[in-house]
Amino acid sequence: MNEACMTDKKPDICFTLVHRGKEYQVQVYRGQYYSLMTLIADYLGVFGFGLCCGMGSCGTCLVSISGNNTIAKRHGLSCEMPVNDELANVVVTVPDDI
Repeated sequence: MNEACMTDKKPDICFTLVHRGKEYQVQVYRGQYYSLMTLIADYLGVFGFGLCCGMGSCGTCLVSISGNNTIAKRHGLSCEMPVNDELANVVVTVPDDI
């Protein structure tokens, strides 16, 4: 876990991005990004990720999410996911091949 995320400092949202087996600790502020897709595009610069309309109709921004005291993974379209407290302490996995 990112040590900066363990402070009492609010309004940070801390989570882990995984892409091609590498983990990235992310710490952002509420409202800093419109969606998880825009954060991933800015933070990782994954070529081809989310290249579409950003309205959930194509699936190019599909990610897997795990965490929050569960071992189950769920899949979702990152263009439809706000960057908010629901992402705190989760692991977001971006597919290796887009």
